[in-house]
Amino acid sequence: MLINAYLTSNFKEDENQFAKSIVVYVDALRASTTIAAAIHNGAKEIIPAEEADQAMKIYASLDRSIRIIGGEKNMMKPDSFDFGNSPLEYTREKIEGKTIIFTTTNGTRIFTKAKSSKHRIIAAYVNFDKVMEYIQHSLSTNSEIDNISFLCAGNNGLFSFEDTLCIGGYISELTKSGSFELQDAACAAKDLFDYHKENIFDFLKSRDHCKKMYAAGLAEDIEESFSWNKYPSLPIIEGISIKTSII
Repeated sequence: MLINAYLTSNFKEDENQFAKSIVVYVDALRASTTIAAAIHNGAKEIIPAEEADQAMKIYASLDRSIRIIGGEKNMMKPDSFDFGNSPLEYTREKIEGKTIIFTTTNGTRIFTKAKSSKHRIIAAYVNFDKVMEYIQHSLSTNSEIDNISFLCAGNNGLFSFEDTLCIGGYISELTKSGSFELQDAACAAKDLFDYHKENIFDFLKSRDHCKKMYAAGLAEDIEESFSWNKYPSLPIIEGISIKTSII
């Protein structure tokens, strides 16, 4: 079984490249975390949009009683949006049973990739154990799968430590219980995680994206995103929307 890793979103995708893959998407700061929080707190579905204009069009087409629009552009909530990209905003009393239209600078762009895969899950630190359980269950029940592919959002097309170490944690855990061949980027992600795992969040807080978030007053979102298993949910992409899954 092969494990692939794509450390930024800037890769050319061939047709049916992921047809036999379990695809795991990661944007740890903050889209994956916010989505995990919203699903955990009872959102009916989340519809990702690549751009704010597209999100507004989808939002305008829905009944007012069920719709919420959320996300960010360059870390900040657009003026016309209900919520930003903070997992702390998506509380059960505000979003339970609602359809959330969601757009972010980095994360929602990768969710349009790997559409040919039948297993598409959004992962973060906050739902680590649930995602691991889902991957292991899928491997044991679907004989057609021949690889696991981890897709990182990165930061504006560039490498990010927070996403790479997150997928490295998944890869490190997987290799404890099975025989896998690691593609080079997957091996690098695992090695980085294993090297930093004893102080992983302290290390990540010293990196570029966290520095920018601290400067923007988003320290609480960093703490929330760097919390193991805080939101034990399984956000699965089905068609154009993200919904919950139960193993």
